[in-house]
Amino acid sequence: MQLEETINERRAALGRDPVYLSRYGRPLAEAITDPGKARGNDDTGDGSCDSGWCMT
Repeated sequence: MQLEETINERRAALGRDPVYLSRYGRPLAEAITDPGKARGNDDTGDGSCDSGWCMT
């Protein structure tokens, strides 16, 4: 979260839009409500490869 905040502070100083380091299109502090459970059960198991752990 600190990295994302630092990046966005620098982007704001340059007049650029924020970027987010999650696939949810919002800040990590909002996207992941419990950092201890950051790897929750959002994997639907439908065969798509969104997690980056495909075929491992």
